[in-house]
Amino acid sequence: MNVLLSTIILIVGLWSYLLYTSNRRYFNRITEGLQAFDCEALVTVAIPARNEELHIQECVQSLLKQKHRNLEILVLDDNSTDATASLVLAMQQKDSRIRLISGKPLEEGWRGKLFAMQQLYEASKGSYILFSDADTRHTPDSISYGLALLDSQKGAMISGYPKQIARNLSIEVLVSVMLFNPALFVPFRFQAALQWPLFSMAIGQYLLIKRETLASLGGFELIKGQICDDVALARLCAKRGHRQLFAPMQRALQCEMFTSFSQGWKSLERSINGVVKQGLLGFLLILLIVFVLLLLSFAPILGVVYGVLACSDQAFLYPFLGSTVGCLLLFTTWKRCATYFGFSSQAGRFGPVTILLVVLMYLNGLVLRLSGKGFIWKGRIIS
Repeated sequence: MNVLLSTIILIVGLWSYLLYTSNRRYFNRITEGLQAFDCEALVTVAIPARNEELHIQECVQSLLKQKHRNLEILVLDDNSTDATASLVLAMQQKDSRIRLISGKPLEEGWRGKLFAMQQLYEASKGSYILFSDADTRHTPDSISYGLALLDSQKGAMISGYPKQIARNLSIEVLVSVMLFNPALFVPFRFQAALQWPLFSMAIGQYLLIKRETLASLGGFELIKGQICDDVALARLCAKRGHRQLFAPMQRALQCEMFTSFSQGWKSLERSINGVVKQGLLGFLLILLIVFVLLLLSFAPILGVVYGVLACSDQAFLYPFLGSTVGCLLLFTTWKRCATYFGFSSQAGRFGPVTILLVVLMYLNGLVLRLSGKGFIWKGRIIS
């Protein structure tokens, strides 16, 4: 058993090193020396906003500074109970590119954000639509950078991780669960070529899509009941033959996803459970992954235990060496990945804790789902 456990740690460490190295080279290839895309097309920036009075002004003001000047900014007030609508209305009166849309009451069968995105799509006029969250702050190159990537890679939709801003280390460690994708799961180089739906990834903070693509999908109707709207859209694009891409977006925007640890926990456990495929086979596969992730989170401790035992029993020498080399490969890779995506070096050192948080959020979310309680997000129950 000890040989098996240490071999698993070693294999995963080697896989992580090779995967991230490949992903990093791919990201560098598509972003370095990127030529400006001479595009004068109208771009619609679509922002679903529900109780976003603390963020919406800074978000919209950053979008007004875009180098790509031909744009309209649509903000849908999703039945907010705060000052979101009045703040947007005041900005609209100063700049004709801003338009406030009053959201309809949520219709049966729809998830709240997806229904808001559908209304924004129907009201939009642009040849491209950039869906973005209200808690983002865009650089002046945000839209032009996304358009250039779409053009150079012949894509229909592109998304990617912004630079994440966190108020303290605990929130930053929690948010860094997103590193699971580039460091352990998704081979982005091959995904871009083969378009496997399973590995299709996106994040709602930056979703740039061609209007003709979204129209051919029928808007969001086919995924209206999905919990994880961004990944669902990416997977639908891949299934329908529309090339979806994922790229680093730190130079395009930044985002403060959460203001507290508990807020981040509730959101991320919903997303983790929403992205997991259901069914018996999928459940059994997830149980295997949960076991491996638990093993990885405690691998440094296990390596120390094996080292102590190896001093008196040579039978533990291979488990010690295997687990130690695996840990070094995995968690140095995790730290490199964290630094690349703009996380602090401190957060990067907490790889084992972050992996454990992934497991705990999935298990807690599973209990909420099976108990029928569901998830509560922005005042709505998501079951």
